[in-house]
Parts: sequence; C-alpha cells; structure tokens
Amino acid sequence: MQPLFISLTGKNVVIAGGGKMAVRKAKALKADMPKITFIAPSFCDEALDLAAEKGYQLIERKANLADFETAFLVILATSDRETNRKFASVLSRKQLVCVVDNAEEGNVTFPAAVQRGQLQIAITTNGASPKLARKLKHELELQFDESWETYLAFLSCCRSKIKKANVSAEQKNKWLNEILDDQFRSNLQAQKEMLQQMDVLLSEG
Repeated sequence: MQPLFISLTGKNVVIAGGGKMAVRKAKALKADMPKITFIAPSFCDEALDLAAEKGYQLIERKANLADFETAFLVILATSDRETNRKFASVLSRKQLVCVVDNAEEGNVTFPAAVQRGQLQIAITTNGASPKLARKLKHELELQFDESWETYLAFLSCCRSKIKKANVSAEQKNKWLNEILDDQFRSNLQAQKEMLQQMDVLLSEG
C-alpha cells in the first residue's frame, strides 16, 4: 500500500451500510466536507443523527452497482460479507474502495490518525495488528499535544510572509530553518516576536 493524503472536499462518497461501522467511517471523513450518501435497508440512530446534522443523503434500500457509478470513494460496510465481497470484486478495479470487514478486498484503508491543526500523522500496520496502530496513535497523541496546533499555524504564517519577502533564496531558506528551532514550538511570546520581526523586514523591503 502507498500512503497518500487525498482531499475529499466536495467529492461524492457512497457508503453501503447504515450501522455503527458505516457511521464511524463517515465521522472520520466529515471534517473534509465530502458529499456522503448512505444506502441501507435500515439505519441506526447514530446514522440518522449524523445525516441530519451534516445534510447527508439516506437511501433506504439495498445498494446496487449503479449506486456507485459517480462515487469518488466507496465504503462497503454492510452486515453481509458476501455483498461486500461481490461489490468489491467489481468496484476496486476502477474506484477507491474501502471494505470494512476485509481490507484486502479493497484498495483503500483508513489509518489510525492524529491531527493537530495542519499537522496530520497517519499510522497503519496494513492489517497486521490494528491494536498496535491504536497503541501508537495514543502514544503520538501524548507526544504531539494541543500546542502543536498553534505551532503549525505559526509556521504557516511565517512561511507565507517569507515567500513574499524581497530577499535571496538563501535568506528565505535560513529563516525557514530558524523557525524550526524548538524555542518556537511552545513559546507564544517567541512566536509573536518572530512574526513582528518579519513584518518589520517586509515593510523595509
């Protein structure tokens, strides 16, 4: 498997299934604001609540192949093993397909993920040990605490200013390395002073 980060904003995502696993996958995607459609003979309360909250479409019947034609990503989360296998055998040849009860039948897996603002860390064992993936996620959540969200915002702001600066490429690279110094990671005053310095230099330039 090749790790990729893919934007799903505005993309069609079709989820075959209306149970807790289907909801779990939808919740993992909701921050990216895709257009999600659930298809299932019935839906759990969580699915109904999530659809009402986010405006997702609910189609109350069994899924068929035609339902997936315009999907950018398909998630097969029905409670029927044979149905998931049958759809995966056709769809995974031409679309992104996640099979929740047998990842090897699809071509997409959902990694354990840690997100701190613009920082994203994904962990997978390719099915070897989901428990290890969850354990590593917990350890990384402790290592990369909430202060990293502010730090990434600082780095992003600095990079934007540096790109606009009328200085040599060498000087820009020097600044980009300088802001990686550990003093800026959790010291808000140091971040503020560095941004002020950059504003002064930009105004002079």
